[in-house]
Amino acid sequence: MRPSYSAARHNLEEAYRLLPGDDELSVKSRQALSILIDAMLAQEFSTDGESAKVIEFPRRVRSGTG
Repeated sequence: MRPSYSAARHNLEEAYRLLPGDDELSVKSRQALSILIDAMLAQEFSTDGESAKVIEFPRRVRSGTG
């Protein structure tokens, strides 16, 4: 089973949203969540070649001078 980084990021962002307070625990929790969200974004949009496959389309040959 492949990991779903976008789903994990969505849940981390929701957790971040649910901690709006200015108390020390909320602030530190949001800081930790920000680090995790950034890590999920980096993995989600990395160019490791696993997330997308480039398909070569045949080129059309133009006939005539147009």
